[in-house]
Amino acid sequence: MRRRWARAGVGALALVTAACLSSLGPGVSGIVDVEAGSGGGLRAVYLGTGGWILEYGGETVLTAPLFTNPGLLRTGLLPIRADTAVIDRSMSRYDVAKALAIIVGHAHYDHLMDVPRVAARHAPGARVVGSRTVANTLGSWSGLADRVDVVDDSSGDQRMRGRWLHYGRGVRVMALRSRHAPHFDGYTLYSGTQDTPRATAPEWATEWLDGQTYAYLIDFMEAPDSVAFRVYYQDAVAPPPAGFAPEPLVAERRVDVAIVVPATFDQVDWHPEALIENLDPRWVLLGHWEDFFAPVDAPTRSLRLADLGHFEARLDRVFAGEFWRPDLGTELRFPAP
Repeated sequence: MRRRWARAGVGALALVTAACLSSLGPGVSGIVDVEAGSGGGLRAVYLGTGGWILEYGGETVLTAPLFTNPGLLRTGLLPIRADTAVIDRSMSRYDVAKALAIIVGHAHYDHLMDVPRVAARHAPGARVVGSRTVANTLGSWSGLADRVDVVDDSSGDQRMRGRWLHYGRGVRVMALRSRHAPHFDGYTLYSGTQDTPRATAPEWATEWLDGQTYAYLIDFMEAPDSVAFRVYYQDAVAPPPAGFAPEPLVAERRVDVAIVVPATFDQVDWHPEALIENLDPRWVLLGHWEDFFAPVDAPTRSLRLADLGHFEARLDRVFAGEFWRPDLGTELRFPAP
């Protein structure tokens, strides 16, 4: 048994089971309470693909989910569109009406296609945060033209701090310049930029171009200059140092929870090792790992299980803390530092 899971009995990991138990090990479901009963920390709910609900201190941020999950053949051969019934059924399980922002890392269909429905019906006050390609892909057809905050001119990187965007009473977001790893053999699907606003919705998967990819730092603040909880979020594997947080910023305040992506990690070198060194996180969550060609209500399964195990073994060698790979709908609770 891995050493950190052996410590579970002495309080490093407590599992709260309000009618359901979470399994030990990276794969978890139900409710996972890292410090049972502590309260006042971060609540993170995995919605699937790049989607998360992040709540702290009464404030909520979403990252772009996909519920429609068109099948592999349909995605390759036929037009695709958001399934509003599936989106509404999935999102109605959660109260995100007061969400402040929906954060989008890139504009592929599996990250952006369901956002207009989520923003219009379930998070009507949320700003959409993303690239110029995200804004132009949403264009005028989505009804979100006046709700998109473009981060191209405010982003940072490993060496340079970006500009914080502020939401609500105590949330700030910094975009970090990243790059989408290849899907296979050095080739990235649907690569390119959308340079003018679209008047109609994309019909084909090939029309959802990725644009500039971003990772993000999401800070929940307890005072104007004091971070209560820091989250790092990526929705695509990136070749180091793309997607890194500014080193001076992390030296001042480490990341509490890092959300990282295993998919296609074998297409780049030193992922996740280099990213873990850059972020120095307390805990790690794996997102965008599951087969998103399967219906969202089907049992969660990996698209490439062998590669996922390899990724987890590599993460385990360089990261001394706890990490989890949540099934869809899993809720994780982290204490305030």
